[in-house]
Parts: sequence; structure tokens; C-alpha cells
Amino acid sequence: MTDLDSVPLVKSDEESSTFWEIWQNRLVEPDPALNDNVGDNVGLLLLNLLVIVPLTLLFAYPLTLSATLLMTRAGVTGETISMKAALKQALSRVWPLAGSTFVFGLFISGILVILTVLFMVVGISIVGMATVDDSDLSPLALIGWLIGGYIALIITVVLVSSFFVIRWGFYLPVVLLDHEGLGIGRSWKITKGNFWRLAALYLVMTVIYTIFSGGISALSLVVFGTSILSKLIQVLVSCLLMPWMMIVYALSYLDLKLRYEGTDVEALLKRQAAASAAAELNGSHD
Repeated sequence: MTDLDSVPLVKSDEESSTFWEIWQNRLVEPDPALNDNVGDNVGLLLLNLLVIVPLTLLFAYPLTLSATLLMTRAGVTGETISMKAALKQALSRVWPLAGSTFVFGLFISGILVILTVLFMVVGISIVGMATVDDSDLSPLALIGWLIGGYIALIITVVLVSSFFVIRWGFYLPVVLLDHEGLGIGRSWKITKGNFWRLAALYLVMTVIYTIFSGGISALSLVVFGTSILSKLIQVLVSCLLMPWMMIVYALSYLDLKLRYEGTDVEALLKRQAAASAAAELNGSHD
């Protein structure tokens, strides 16, 4: 385990260090706690992977996002709901939320595995064609193919995974509010025709989040080094920015639901009008 007594509250520097040496040392210096006990660090890593991360992804994250969604909806509709009441309502759907999150994660992981295997096969094929004796492909062209394939891999993985994450990603409010089992199918329906708009929105939000989070974290590391104060600042920044991202997600769902239900009502009215016209036409023929 990490000994917090070995981590200083505020990082101090030698008096002989210049301003630029201080910045360079703090950016490249390793965390001394990582070198204390390799066995403890491996055990801590396994604990995170097998216990903390699953509990966070399957329970803590869906519950927090659900509570934020309920409070955002209450704010939009002019209602009043406390954080305690929102969490209590989200807890009533904890197992459907956890199960649908698990299925969603399996689907996305499966897509990523398929894309990776596909591009590995393509890459091996290109290398195989280039290494045969009668191949006309020059080493420079081979490098170009490999670089182009790598760029294509990154773009394809990002676009394809983003497509399915956005199209399926609104399963959680469907499970929470509409009491459906998985919600992935309905999420696919309500996001139809809205992918590029949502992708642009979340791209901007991700860039803003990365700039603020990464910039403040790097600045705290430079100023305070690997100290407790630096870690507290990074945690505080994450706590301030994550609710903002969750509110955007909640507002996006409410907008999608309004658009989808409005389209459904319009289609229903058209069908009713067509049925009435057909009935009147049949009545006139009689």
C-alpha cells in the first residue's frame, strides 16, 4: 500500500535549482511511492481492475448519471427534487441500470475487438504482399501503406465506436425513466438522424473538458509536484467538470425525447387523417 506519510503536502525544491530546472524536474520526475514496493503496487492494480473499476462502471457511474438526469429534468420542468430523493429513485432501478450498462460495455468492446482484428488482418496482408520476392512494392511505399493504414485505423475506430456509443449511449435514461429492460433499442430509435449533431456537440465538450482538466492538472503538477495538494486539485477539477458533462448528456436526452415524441405524434396525426379521409371516401361511394 502507498504510505501517505512519504508523500509531502507541498513539494519543496532545492535552493540551487533554477526556475526552468524546477519545471523540468517536476514534469519528468517519477512518483517515489511507485518504487517503494512492487508487490503492493501489483496488488493495488489488481484490486482496481477487479473490484474498484467494475463497481465504479456498473454502479457508481450509472447511479450518479441517473441522479443528475432526474435533477436536470426537474429543473427543466420547474419541479423540485433533492439529491437524496434523486439517488433514492435511481437506486430503485439499480440492477436494470447495472445490467444494461454491462451489456452496453460488451457490445462496444465487441465492436472494438472486431475492428482491431480486421485491421490486423489487413496489415498482415499488406506486409505479406510486400515481402514476397516478386512484389513491386518498394520499402518507401510499404512505409506509406503502413502509415496510411495506421491513420485509417485510428479514424475508423474513432468514427465507428463513436457512432455506436452515441446511438446506443442513451440507454440509461430509457431504463431509468421508461422502465425498459435494456433501452439500447429505444436509444437507437431516438438518436436516428441526430448522430452528426450529437457527435459535434460531444466533440466540442470533450475538447473543452480536456483543455481545462489537462491544463489545470499539468499546472498543479508543475507548481506543486507529486504532492498531496496537487492530487487534491486534480480530484477537485474532475469533481467540478464531470457534473457539467452529465448535465449536457441529460439535456441531450430530453431534447431527443421531445423530438422523437413530436415526430411520433405528427406521424400518428397523419395516419389518423389518412384513415378519416379513406373512411369518408368509402362512405361517399356507398
